[in-house]
Amino acid sequence: MLGIYNKKLKELAKLCGITKNVSSYVARHSFANCLKQKGVATDVISESLGHQNLAVTQAYLKELDTQIVDKALEVLL
Repeated sequence: MLGIYNKKLKELAKLCGITKNVSSYVARHSFANCLKQKGVATDVISESLGHQNLAVTQAYLKELDTQIVDKALEVLL
């Protein structure tokens, strides 16, 4: 089922002219990151993602913070 979902996401991305890799993983991370940047509370993000434990969401968002900092540093280098 997930394979079909990812295939359809890639087809949609192609139709939209998106050349970057798109998958359910990328979509979920993008969704969580957008909510966080808009100031949405972590518990709301957690529920939106279907996480049963807030710690899972906090780890998820912490990973996003690291990626954002890494990308910012790349600009400087």
